Amino acid sequence: MNMVSKVLVVGAGIGQVPLCRLVKQRGLFLIIVTIPGNYPCIALADKVYYIDIYDREEIVRMASEEHIDAVISDQNDLMMPTVAYVAERLGLPGNTFAQVNSYCNKNIFRENCDKLSIPSPKHCKVHQREIPAGFTNVPFPWVVKPEDSQSSIGVAKVDNEDEYFEALTFALLKSKNKTAIVEEFFEGREVVVEGFIYNGDYYNLGIADRKYFKLDRMFIPSQTIFPSVISVELKNRLIGYEQAYTGYVHPDFAIVHSEYLINEWTGEIRVVESALRGGGVYISSHLVPLSTGIGINDTLIDCALGKEIDIQALLSRNVKKAAAYICFYLPEGIVKSISGLEKIKGLPYVHQCDVSVEVGGAVKEMTYKGQRLGPVIVSGESRMDIEEKICTIQEILEIKVQSEKGELLGIVWD
Repeated sequence: MNMVSKVLVVGAGIGQVPLCRLVKQRGLFLIIVTIPGNYPCIALADKVYYIDIYDREEIVRMASEEHIDAVISDQNDLMMPTVAYVAERLGLPGNTFAQVNSYCNKNIFRENCDKLSIPSPKHCKVHQREIPAGFTNVPFPWVVKPEDSQSSIGVAKVDNEDEYFEALTFALLKSKNKTAIVEEFFEGREVVVEGFIYNGDYYNLGIADRKYFKLDRMFIPSQTIFPSVISVELKNRLIGYEQAYTGYVHPDFAIVHSEYLINEWTGEIRVVESALRGGGVYISSHLVPLSTGIGINDTLIDCALGKEIDIQALLSRNVKKAAAYICFYLPEGIVKSISGLEKIKGLPYVHQCDVSVEVGGAVKEMTYKGQRLGPVIVSGESRMDIEEKICTIQEILEIKVQSEKGELLGIVWD
């Protein structure tokens, strides 16, 4: 009699929901480890253990007693070192703790990029309230970020020393390691690069353009659209950097999500960050499958269960279509009216619409990207087609907010 395989998913947040649903759809036994709270994956699990994800020894003990067959997570940097730690300790398929940390830890990642001549912004590690010696001659603006956070928490652009020390204090507070990184600011358009690593080799799945809200000092994405419109030459350079880093670290298998900035005037490129997990806001679970026809989370589960993958056959299924997520935010005030929301949800090319807003609800000022509304997940036949569909959605949806001054203000899309 065949026993049902047990899969441990680290984390129970919104980013793990598609993976957990897929585990259940495949008839596998789903175990969740999470801190207590109102997390959406808890209701999906066959069994839940309330353990802090940083209490790795306790998770190893539990996983050993449960005789798990696989350990995975997705769409969140914080979970991945624990996934690797458990897999390594129990001899399960996966990557080592050091391999995952070489992506997730921003300082280690930058140092490795320097070794490999992958272009990075000038950068310094910071442990306390100081301006590092290597940065005294670097002109503002700078970017400050925790070395080990996620979702852009603690990331800020600063234009002077006062802003720097304010941002640094917050970044150190948000770092588990109490370490930050300060970087020179690089002007350019952002692209995200999605791939899969198998047996230490990198395979590209797609490149997308990312747009940001026009906000002072904050980096909050408004859209991510597959495919990118950058040149083939630039795409090949990016894929070359991904292959170089993969070859250096040599992970066994993983979804890999990377972000780059490109200065279109000079052709210069800078890597922003990379992680051994799928892109958040449903990039790995929705946008990659919709734009390629490849269910990469299924492949991740197969690899974690020790199954052999025909990677070339998998890649040959790429349908080369288009997909995007779009987000928006509302001005501070009270919601007075909402129209078009149900119509949008009924559109055949809208696959998900995470917009939770009610008339009479209070809207606070947006200070981090978790406060965005959306995403709305959209598919299309081509880049032109999906751009037209995004415009249609923006024309249909109307939300009015009354400010303190009594003004009626609308949705902010960019």
